[in-house]
Amino acid sequence: MAVSRIVVDIAMLDGTEHHGIETTVADQMAYARTRRTHNWDTPQDDPLTFLNFLGYAALRRLGLFPGSWDEFVTAAAAVSEAGQHVVDPTNPAPSNDS
Repeated sequence: MAVSRIVVDIAMLDGTEHHGIETTVADQMAYARTRRTHNWDTPQDDPLTFLNFLGYAALRRLGLFPGSWDEFVTAAAAVSEAGQHVVDPTNPAPSNDS
């Protein structure tokens, strides 16, 4: 069974561009916690906030943006879904067995 990771491109107002940023479960969980705390709408009802927050969370996780969510909203020019990266979790892990 293959699963997909959301991939985003992010342009900042200062001209910095981040391409092909893969989001992870950690980014989705950060969104879920923040959504509950702030009583945000669901991703289905507010896909714009969901996608922007995933981009923000991914940049934070990767050490590419040190600021807060509010600072990201002020500093970001655009976040767009660049596609999905299909991951096959059923591929066996490399083994030392010969």
